[in-house]
Amino acid sequence: MVYIIRKADQTIKTFQTRDDDTFLDPGEVIEPSPLSFSEYAERLVLSLDGRSGETVIVPAEVKELTVHVSCPGEQSVDLLINGTPETVSLTKGIGSIILSADAPGLFIIKPADQTKYCPAGQATLYIEVQ
Repeated sequence: MVYIIRKADQTIKTFQTRDDDTFLDPGEVIEPSPLSFSEYAERLVLSLDGRSGETVIVPAEVKELTVHVSCPGEQSVDLLINGTPETVSLTKGIGSIILSADAPGLFIIKPADQTKYCPAGQATLYIEVQ
């Protein structure tokens, strides 16, 4: 079982395997989910070259980046790429995003609907082009 901590605005702050010894900020609530930790974490996974949940550094010589999106059971998922919404079409829960890496910079990719998906762990990907 996993426990979801929601902020006062109902967005997901984090999730964890225990509900005891948890201190909530004002307005936050904790709710149980019947899913295991890994099942919950794998509801949305963003990855680049098999790496997720971390900052991935790539050289600017790589002109194109393919971000893999896994969202089992969904036909599409809305993501924010540097704050700009983008809908990713999925086939059997799998899709991809192609990003141009022709200039140095940072891509921050996370779920648009943060009441459904936690904007942390494998559901958020930072890509730094150097």
